[in-house]
Amino acid sequence: MHGRERQEQGGGQTKKDRIVVALLWKSDTGGVTSINELAVALDPDRFEVILLCLGSRGGPPVRPDEAHQVFCLSEERTGAARFTPALIRLARVLRTHHVDVLHCHNPKANICGTLAAMMAATPVLLVQFHGLRRTRGLRRRIENLLVFRRAAKVICVAEAVRQDVIKTNWRVNPEKLLVLENSVDYERFAHVPTSRQEARDKLGVPADGFVFGNIGRLVPTKGLSYLLDAFAMVNPQVPAAQLVLLGEGSSRADLEQQAARMPCRQSIHFLGHRPGVEGLLRGLDVFVLSSVAEGMPRAILEAMAAGIPCVATEVGGIPEVLDGSGVGLLAPPRDAAALAQKMIQIARMPDRQRATIGAAAQERVRKCYSHAVIQEKLGRIYEREFVACETQRKACS
Repeated sequence: MHGRERQEQGGGQTKKDRIVVALLWKSDTGGVTSINELAVALDPDRFEVILLCLGSRGGPPVRPDEAHQVFCLSEERTGAARFTPALIRLARVLRTHHVDVLHCHNPKANICGTLAAMMAATPVLLVQFHGLRRTRGLRRRIENLLVFRRAAKVICVAEAVRQDVIKTNWRVNPEKLLVLENSVDYERFAHVPTSRQEARDKLGVPADGFVFGNIGRLVPTKGLSYLLDAFAMVNPQVPAAQLVLLGEGSSRADLEQQAARMPCRQSIHFLGHRPGVEGLLRGLDVFVLSSVAEGMPRAILEAMAAGIPCVATEVGGIPEVLDGSGVGLLAPPRDAAALAQKMIQIARMPDRQRATIGAAAQERVRKCYSHAVIQEKLGRIYEREFVACETQRKACS
């Protein structure tokens, strides 16, 4: 029997107390979305949650609250030589802890989780895709044939990701694919005591500047070279314009060199990683996301939750977030001139109009992308799929 069960009085029947859910990542730094936060905060009377990672990158494991367990299945980052031992350990954990629902994240965890679920006879397997173009090459497509056949549901963080999975894989049953959006802690970003001036002091930008900002990894997929080119066009049109880039990444040196060649270089600020991003957002007038590839970026949801108007590129799930209802402006990707036009447009708006856009964006996040909303969806998915599996099992017995 799976899950926590107890004997009912007088009948000898068993009744489940809680559904045991395990979340599986490739490594202990894999929890870059809100899923872990939501899962460990599910009603403990309904769910018991375990966090699993196939390997470690050397950092601390993902830490849920003390009532839940974390298992790192290998002390080193997973490789071909480590795959089989990690797979065997994973299957053992699934059996020992009577896991009812195994929720896997991204390709390597998906294939390993699928094989372990088959070995351990885990009732419900869920696999999740967090971004676009995750099916690369013949091997991945063959693996996904097995994964999709065994999985009860394939979860995608945006409709654009769902369509990408259908397009790039063979023999996908669209009915198995569902959307569970990323989410943010709305209260954390919506209600911050930091003042605009305090935030600008921390950012090191003028109090009277018009501040565009981006927060995230400095990597090619974020399209930041296009943002720098766009800002070079914006600066002469918006003389008080400042650009703040918060984050670290492999592209930082190249981006700094690009900025150093620009006439507006004194107005571009590379600030690296900073804690307390919710307070720093208070210092921005406009958040700009110039990505060339995305699933559903949390950065834009955080900015919207803070009431910051957004300009973003039309990639992945971003158009689904900025859904044409007055919560932000969209520009085509890899087009610095078009991005600059939108940045100038929003900078020239009256303050009241920008405030209206920011308020509408904040309300959209509260209603559609807050932890409370998405957590309820996640719990319903776990319960629905487990009940469906149990119903089918009883019908076959």
